[in-house]
Amino acid sequence: MIVDYKLFGDVVSFDTTYRTNKEYQPLAMFVGSNHHRESAIFGAALFYDETIGTFQWLFGAFFEAMSGKKPNTIFTDQDLAMAKAISLVMKNTFHRLCKRHLMQNGLKHVDHLLRGEDAFRSDLDACFESWEE
Repeated sequence: MIVDYKLFGDVVSFDTTYRTNKEYQPLAMFVGSNHHRESAIFGAALFYDETIGTFQWLFGAFFEAMSGKKPNTIFTDQDLAMAKAISLVMKNTFHRLCKRHLMQNGLKHVDHLLRGEDAFRSDLDACFESWEE
């Protein structure tokens, strides 16, 4: 995981699955893509709550294990505590929302535009298909 993160840790997806394990604890995963566009797991953690302090500690411990390297970009969901901790711990990292969460939010608010085959949907899909900055 350390070697993979050193090579491919510039862009990280961080997500917590909410209480789906036997102990009902959040599971956090640091994931990226390697040079073959395959998933690379950089780290994982189980914790008891999803507070700003917990996320700060988790990010700090992860970066300590990874020789202090922080990602250039991190993709997450819309969790406010997570976003605040990222702004405190990763000051030079771009924080973005992942496609899945953006699409879920879009279905709630502009479902009529996303369900059709009009220009809006194709333009939006094109944004997510690009691997360019």
